[in-house]
Amino acid sequence: MIKKTAALLLALAMIVCLFGCGRKSDLDGGVETNADGSIRELASETKYNFLVMGHDRQASLTDVMMLVSYDTDAGDMTIMQLPRDTYIEVGDYSYHKINGLYNHCVSEAKDEKSADPQLEGCKRAADYLARAFGIKIHYSAVMDLDGFGAIVDAIGGVYMYVPYSMKYNDKEQNLYIDLPEGYNTLDGDEAEQFVRFRSGFVNADLGRGDAQKMFMTAFIESVKKNIGISNVTEIATAILRNVKTDMKAADIIKIGKSFLGIELSDITMLTVPGEVCSSYYVINKDCLGDVLNESFNIFADSIEDSELDTEIVFCDEDNGAMKTVYEKLAAALDYDKHNAQDVSDEDIYIPLK
Repeated sequence: MIKKTAALLLALAMIVCLFGCGRKSDLDGGVETNADGSIRELASETKYNFLVMGHDRQASLTDVMMLVSYDTDAGDMTIMQLPRDTYIEVGDYSYHKINGLYNHCVSEAKDEKSADPQLEGCKRAADYLARAFGIKIHYSAVMDLDGFGAIVDAIGGVYMYVPYSMKYNDKEQNLYIDLPEGYNTLDGDEAEQFVRFRSGFVNADLGRGDAQKMFMTAFIESVKKNIGISNVTEIATAILRNVKTDMKAADIIKIGKSFLGIELSDITMLTVPGEVCSSYYVINKDCLGDVLNESFNIFADSIEDSELDTEIVFCDEDNGAMKTVYEKLAAALDYDKHNAQDVSDEDIYIPLK
């Protein structure tokens, strides 16, 4: 069953706005230090990490959460999806699913009378994950379903192949999905239908995550085709109108010099390593460390095991099954990375019920 807290995947539209900027001043403006006060040496001054979230219209549950790394010099990008059911422990938050992290942070900001609880909640969620992952997250952005559709329409729609006929109706949610199999240019409403669909997938949310990889790839291709210097300002305006972020319009407009030159073969997509367990998705710590060091660590020194998830927020230590998944050696875990060019060439298979 599709919940009203639907996946909107294109907070990826925010990836577009976040990428062209690459401002050195963000790193030059302060000194990064270790816990003992020693200065941390940067391995890269052109690699930036972003937390991108998409939430539902009512409960502010983030059914889309992605950690994105982009090297503005090398032109390499990694997109790591965090499934909505990922186990996490945050303060007095008892739901223990990562799609409630942003909501929890917004509630805290409201209690503290923040002038902009949504933006403050966005920043706090990024700070929380940065500490748990042992990395730096430079920027964060969040958008709702209405913003998603508006941005898809602003770029002229997304041309893609819909791999299956997708049909689903739910009057209570005012949700009607009816997409035929085949190539089509999806407008904002149709794109929302595509990324919300999961009822026919054997692996439900994990299957939907793979479908979202397909959509992200098609979205990037559509951006590269439809956006030029003449309409960058228009797109930047549409993005700023539909998201909460600390990025500026001038930064977004620079995308024409950076993002439009990226090749699909330089984009890696993956789901955070882990396994489904006890109705949650449990992160595997060892494998996570490998991925973070490979794609998200901007410092010269590696993220050591002792620095990763120091408060053990990604596992219920009293749950033996969870602990087994969490502590499993990386070599024993089966997980996939996808190259966006291969995704474009239809290398992802999503089993149906």
